[in-house]
Amino acid sequence: MDRNAPISIAAAVLVSVIGVFALMIMPLIVGVMVDKLGFGLEQATQIIVAEVAGGALASIVAVFWIGRINWRLATVFAIAVVVVGNLISTYQTDLGTLTLVRFLTGFLGQGTAFALSLAMIGSTKEVDRNFAFVIASQVGFGVLALLTLKPLVDSFDSIGGMYLPLAAYAVATLLVVNKLPVGNEAPAEGASAQSSGSIVIPVTGLIVMLIWCSGLGAIWGFLERIGVQGGLESTSALQALALSSAVAIGGALAASALAGRTGRLAPVATALVMQMAMIFLLKGDMSWGEFALKASIFQIFWNLTGPFIMGSIAASDTTGKISVLIPAAQTTGFFVGPAIAASLLSADSLFPANIFAIVCCAISLLIFIPLSAKIKSAEQH
Repeated sequence: MDRNAPISIAAAVLVSVIGVFALMIMPLIVGVMVDKLGFGLEQATQIIVAEVAGGALASIVAVFWIGRINWRLATVFAIAVVVVGNLISTYQTDLGTLTLVRFLTGFLGQGTAFALSLAMIGSTKEVDRNFAFVIASQVGFGVLALLTLKPLVDSFDSIGGMYLPLAAYAVATLLVVNKLPVGNEAPAEGASAQSSGSIVIPVTGLIVMLIWCSGLGAIWGFLERIGVQGGLESTSALQALALSSAVAIGGALAASALAGRTGRLAPVATALVMQMAMIFLLKGDMSWGEFALKASIFQIFWNLTGPFIMGSIAASDTTGKISVLIPAAQTTGFFVGPAIAASLLSADSLFPANIFAIVCCAISLLIFIPLSAKIKSAEQH
């Protein structure tokens, strides 16, 4: 199967959605664990941190096997783990057991699927554009999940209302496994000699991704709670986030339209500044409309940023091994961020999460400015 064929790219995109189950519905998971299982905020955060950490570890481990095994078989294995892990999770109420099950589901299932899908997309010709499609699809999934899973949880009066539909999606992706590429292409001649001199560029890109995603995780993990603390019902807050996610698909589509036309610095710099502004404003008492509007603008520019940073890493990676670590950088950020933010929160205020997120965005921008110049220079030569 030609990895640049539209059907192959679409199949990889669908598999990539499995990799972000925990990330895209993080506010929902935290709220459900608190409301349905009676866990405290820190305990609920522990579960989601374990799951996302498992995904990050899977991506790191994938560096050692990604070029050696059949990608289709590995995808089937990852899907099977996700299905089994979600079925087992449905019946768990013990904090320790549920944390372990979610870690293993993230490590062997979601994280493995994520690493595979991004390796597939990273080996295509138009990486910025294809990564934009990945993000748009993942956000689209987040919209549907935030709109439908909470009512199902309430209807089932069980966390199974959240985990069983996710298992069903994973099963459905088996239908497209035969459209995936079997493995990585052999590196071009001279790639190994070039890689030692250029590895600093994609690795720096990974650092930008890690810091930025730490900030995103810090604010995203608690957005539902921020809405609730601002006077909204949990279901209303999630509906607002679903709406904002739907609107934010436009950010990823804008990235696909801008790819190859404007360079990477201008859109990334603009997007990061706008994210910092919106994160600062997501605080205090808010009406439903105000909360939805601020979250929408925040997510539009969030989704505009990702494809360009991911494309920067893939375009400057001559071996294909550094790109495999993109999910590790993302998922590590999404569990480090909430973990740090949770330690800073108080019963009266969630605003320390906002401050932490703003600082992470600012640092990311400061690193990306010189990095983008180096990537542009390397691509011209």
